[in-house]
Amino acid sequence: MIVFLLLALAQAEVICDYDEPCLKACTDTVCEYYWNIENRFSQTWRTTDFGENRSYPKGALRDFPIQWNKTKNNFDIIQEGINVDVNEVIDENGNVRDPLDDLENLLLLDGQRMRKVITINGQIPGPNIIVNKGALVKIHVKSTMHEESFTLHWHGLHQLDNYWNDGAAMVSQCPIDAHNEFTYVMRAENSGTHWYHSHYIIQRADGLHGAFIILEEDEKDEEISWMPLVVTDWWNTDSTFLAGNDPYRYGNTLGKRMTGSGLKACRTDEKSFMTGVKMSTFCVDSIVANGRGQYRTNEDEFEFSVLEEYRVSKTTTRIQLKTIHAGFEHPILVRAVDGRKLTITAQDGRRVLPEEGDGIFMGVGETLNIEVDFPLEEEWIELIAEVMFEGIGKKSEYHEKPYVKITFSRDASVSQFEIKKQLVAAYPESNVVEPFSFHTENEVSEKVLLNCPAKTIGDMSCKTVVDFKRDPKYESRFANPPPSIEEKPDRVIDVNMNFAIGPAINGLEFKYPETPFFFGVENTEKTQCTAAMIADGGHCTQIIEVKKGELVEFRVTAAEHLENMARRWQWTYHGIHLHGYEFVVTDIGFGVANQTTGFIEQINPVIHCKDDQIKCNRAKFDDQMLENIRSDRDDHILKNTVIVPAMGYVVFRLRANNPGVWPFHCHQLFHNYEGMAVALFVKDEEENKPFSYLPKEMPRCHNYHPKDIAINEEPILRTNSMNKTQFSPLLFALTVFLFHYIY
Repeated sequence: MIVFLLLALAQAEVICDYDEPCLKACTDTVCEYYWNIENRFSQTWRTTDFGENRSYPKGALRDFPIQWNKTKNNFDIIQEGINVDVNEVIDENGNVRDPLDDLENLLLLDGQRMRKVITINGQIPGPNIIVNKGALVKIHVKSTMHEESFTLHWHGLHQLDNYWNDGAAMVSQCPIDAHNEFTYVMRAENSGTHWYHSHYIIQRADGLHGAFIILEEDEKDEEISWMPLVVTDWWNTDSTFLAGNDPYRYGNTLGKRMTGSGLKACRTDEKSFMTGVKMSTFCVDSIVANGRGQYRTNEDEFEFSVLEEYRVSKTTTRIQLKTIHAGFEHPILVRAVDGRKLTITAQDGRRVLPEEGDGIFMGVGETLNIEVDFPLEEEWIELIAEVMFEGIGKKSEYHEKPYVKITFSRDASVSQFEIKKQLVAAYPESNVVEPFSFHTENEVSEKVLLNCPAKTIGDMSCKTVVDFKRDPKYESRFANPPPSIEEKPDRVIDVNMNFAIGPAINGLEFKYPETPFFFGVENTEKTQCTAAMIADGGHCTQIIEVKKGELVEFRVTAAEHLENMARRWQWTYHGIHLHGYEFVVTDIGFGVANQTTGFIEQINPVIHCKDDQIKCNRAKFDDQMLENIRSDRDDHILKNTVIVPAMGYVVFRLRANNPGVWPFHCHQLFHNYEGMAVALFVKDEEENKPFSYLPKEMPRCHNYHPKDIAINEEPILRTNSMNKTQFSPLLFALTVFLFHYIY
């Protein structure tokens, strides 16, 4: 009996099988997930009770299109070209099967019809992964999509010595084809709020993303109610349509019309602006939070949808949202409806000293722990996640913003520090929230915005990324101490991002190699960056090479030449993400704003276009000026995604201790998709990692089969071949000992 008990204890904790909800956190040392990646459509009802007297068997899992009937105040079910009344649907017990009694199985998103999406086990966003630091995480993915390939990138996980599981298509792996399977294996080595998402074309915009939370041991004892919150900007059209409706590709009408249908590539007068800078070429339809939202029509009426409301205990006094911006293009503003303060306590997985403000700017790809007080005398509080812009159109006139409410209320049945969700039907009645104004009647506003890439927005002051400080209580959690500002870097790399030739870095649009870097950088077939391309721009596989162990400082700008005023509306912000690393952000500089209007009108004086080139493919820093204004603080925070201000810059540094070819790109999907990326090659001259080993189970593409070149697999990767009965070596040894002792 003891032996069998130990064998049972030694198994991995399986959180969910294919098509099951993955609802619980994993508390074991080995955590396994089985995920089905599939296409679904919005505004559908998933049921097993609709099938009697039909051509398919009763009990089959089916999705049925539904449409809201305003007259009946209920749904009509659309099936096989026949409009079927909901009262005709009878379950096996003879009861009417009403979709409104089955909110969990309504896939509505923002209430718009028949939008193609990608789900994991039927969910958008995908299942939350919540594990303890140090756990071995195994994620078995099976595709039932008919056409599309995909990969999953584990955003924020360093993947130290585990490069081949990073999930970047055509960099560290071939895409996983339709009707194929693969197992990702990784160690939960760095704690905090992270996430995962598709890293294949702009597929992330279809909902293939989710939260990845890694908990420290002492977090179990923290007396706070917390939950993951995944927010995203959302469109009524899928990624294929958005790609075909490329707003950066002009027709032969001199830019007056965009190609494609023009539904989402709207006129400049309708686009969102902040500090006079255009935020995106797209116009956003909705904001969704944890897969729930509500589209608002031009008449200020909402589509029918389903929202999540959150229940907390009667004794809750503070709530923490582990917030992830998993979106496409637009930054998002998080605020409280009643104006109460919000506090940031962590950025990109790392604890920071708390900073309090009236609203929080979130760039695409960033993660923030946001806390809000919930006084005991209050029964409910309401937050808003909305599109972040100061106004709309060239004059920045105010316009209603897409938003979603996030509501918390008290419930005596909820345990202390627990948060339960409740699905509620959101009917089409108008319920417009009072807009957030960036301007006040007073000469000086007391409102503060947190994490924004500007000195001020409207009349409000900003606390930027360099105004935050690391929390010294958690310094021991760093595997290696962050680089000091006093150390002289071994290498300084200038990077400029703009649209002079299209979305590019240093005037070069990234072209992926024909295959991932299975054979190393030198032996992989790729498009070389020629001298002519470097001078005038072009498409090539731009690689920045550094050596393992070097201290590298990046100086990243988003600069345009001032004389190139024809490109004035292409100035914008960029969210830079680096795979495999976190970095210390030491400096930030902003474009020069007009003192009257607040609009950015000039490039920051620290930077200029190299050789005074009109395209400004490359930028140059004034080293002395930068040195004079540089802070000597040594408690700057670490990030893996940072927003580069329009016509400004950020400076960050890292220790190149993780060999591999790591994507370094803008996290706005269309910027990245069209070429705003480079590859950072951290070269290991001693052990040739990661190219000295390769998992045999990697997907194949073109004429390359990883199994033919796999050698010297690392221990963490050998777990790819394990099944659901993962054994702990210690428990296995103890089992063998007891077996011999007893028998």
